[in-house]
Amino acid sequence: MTTMEAAASQHREKAALWETSRRDIDFSLPFFPARLTALHHAPSWRLLDDSQRIRYTQLYALYLNEQTAFFEELLASTVLPALYSRPDIIGKELADGLRTFEAEEKRHSRWFREMNHRIDPEKFSLEPGRYVFIPLQERTAALGAWFAGKPFAFPCWIWLILLQEERSIHIARECIHEQGALEPNFRQLHRKHMADEIGHVRCDTELIARIWTPMPMWKRRVQVRLFGWLMREFFTVPKRAGKAVLDALIGESPELSPLAAQLRRELADLAHSESYHASLYSREITPKAFALFDSLPEFADIGKSLPSYRR
Repeated sequence: MTTMEAAASQHREKAALWETSRRDIDFSLPFFPARLTALHHAPSWRLLDDSQRIRYTQLYALYLNEQTAFFEELLASTVLPALYSRPDIIGKELADGLRTFEAEEKRHSRWFREMNHRIDPEKFSLEPGRYVFIPLQERTAALGAWFAGKPFAFPCWIWLILLQEERSIHIARECIHEQGALEPNFRQLHRKHMADEIGHVRCDTELIARIWTPMPMWKRRVQVRLFGWLMREFFTVPKRAGKAVLDALIGESPELSPLAAQLRRELADLAHSESYHASLYSREITPKAFALFDSLPEFADIGKSLPSYRR
């Protein structure tokens, strides 16, 4: 067999693997509720046809799977081990609960990676640390891991965890309620994910009681400013990853090229969209976090970073 023939044979094998993995996926259905995507809140959403809207929800779902895997891999490898290594501070029972939390996060991240790999095994890796829609330089990843590995020095991580866990529960409920309107495999994925997340929220609130509230007010205020910056930079306004999802849609749909500049501009303008921010974090989506913000004076100005929060 020549080199060219071997390469052709390998390509056919990969194509067969791809088709087998995708066989039970219904690509005629959204993978994620459109109302929870970013572009749905842009004026140009109405200019997309049905097939383009469905495809955007599919790409957005794959991005969200990556974001979830990224966050949960980071927790499992850094934040949680650092926390449960100090039972003298948080208590043995909570430390044991965080070990279970860690095992569940590892399982969850594997589920989300496996789903993306099933959609496109050549593009999406099963290996932790590799992403398609999340631009992550090696130096940035190393700095993030260092920062995340010091949750007693930077307890703002606890608030990040609480917000993301509560939001995951809301997303799962919305996906489950879609029933026949959402691709069944993705709906089932979110159903499985939600089962563990409720217990995680209980751990988060206990960590706040054990670590956050005993801190002096000056340190709490410093940590709130850091938490606010992290939310603005990575968890609210669609920036690098949001643009990557939109660019993937435009790349697959050349007919959208005349609208490309407008779509990108409107995506950036979502920084000022009340409906978009309310679709991310609100009293309905993140009730425990917002209720705790109400009770803690250091969060009086957190609405500058979370525009949907009002005291």
